[in-house]
Amino acid sequence: MNKKFTAFFTGYGMTVNGNFAYGIVQGYETNATISSLDMAMPVRLHISFYATDDQKRAIEASIRNLALKYFNSSFSPYGLSLGFNDITNGRLLKRLPVVLDTIFKIISENGALNSEYCPVCGNHIDEANAKNCNIDGYTIRIDNDCVEKINSVISAENQDFANAPNNYLQGFFGALIGGLAGVLLAIGFYAIGFVSAISSIVSVLLGAFLYEKFHGKPNKMMLVIVSLTTLVLMAATVPAVYIVAAGIAAHSEGLSMSAIEAFNICMIDDEFRTSLYTDLGLTLLFAVIGIGLEVATLARRIKRKKSI
Repeated sequence: MNKKFTAFFTGYGMTVNGNFAYGIVQGYETNATISSLDMAMPVRLHISFYATDDQKRAIEASIRNLALKYFNSSFSPYGLSLGFNDITNGRLLKRLPVVLDTIFKIISENGALNSEYCPVCGNHIDEANAKNCNIDGYTIRIDNDCVEKINSVISAENQDFANAPNNYLQGFFGALIGGLAGVLLAIGFYAIGFVSAISSIVSVLLGAFLYEKFHGKPNKMMLVIVSLTTLVLMAATVPAVYIVAAGIAAHSEGLSMSAIEAFNICMIDDEFRTSLYTDLGLTLLFAVIGIGLEVATLARRIKRKKSI
């Protein structure tokens, strides 16, 4: 977290640790994170509180009436999540105090219970009957009974997930369709003399999406199947393009031979062969980069929570 944001959050009495800040702000447990990689909402806050459904609707309506720019909000099971952005950090920091004071006022005036109460059940909590839980990177204090109930639900869901069928074959077809879309994109890039990791990224993202849509289980095997499918298809694209190009060249010269025969003849030429191996190497390199980037993201997404 840069110095300006550190100073801003410490000014609210929050403790800053890396890109995270935590503290009690205007009576409410508040978390803040800064993510420079998040182009949409790099500044995010979570305000913990208990509120009834009617109170949440009133809070939501009041915040919506503020008509704030570069802003979004949504309720979590533990309170309210806020996202902020602006043209520059300076502009954002300049307007944040007024915006936050207004939002905290709306929350308070609509009767949301503060940090003295469990955000899940609304019961009064103290040191003896509560636990600081790490939920999606946020520190949220929850009544021990609620923690046990939530962990029980998580455990049951994980058991159901473990017992569900893997459907590897159905998932593979989804990964294959995604991979073929990546191949078409790679061919398009190659036609303009461009080799990129974008085609592999598209292949992995679409392949993972369709893997789940085809009822494949989103687990580690999904990552393996999608990654290998993408890598094999990307590797096969380069020689396929060269074979087609060789066939077209032979046909344009009036030669009566198959594309494979034309390709085999072209492979005798050192320049042709070197060009093929270079393009294949670059394609595999960018494929590995693209796959690595997206698999890391997917791995975090599919990682199942064991407890809070």
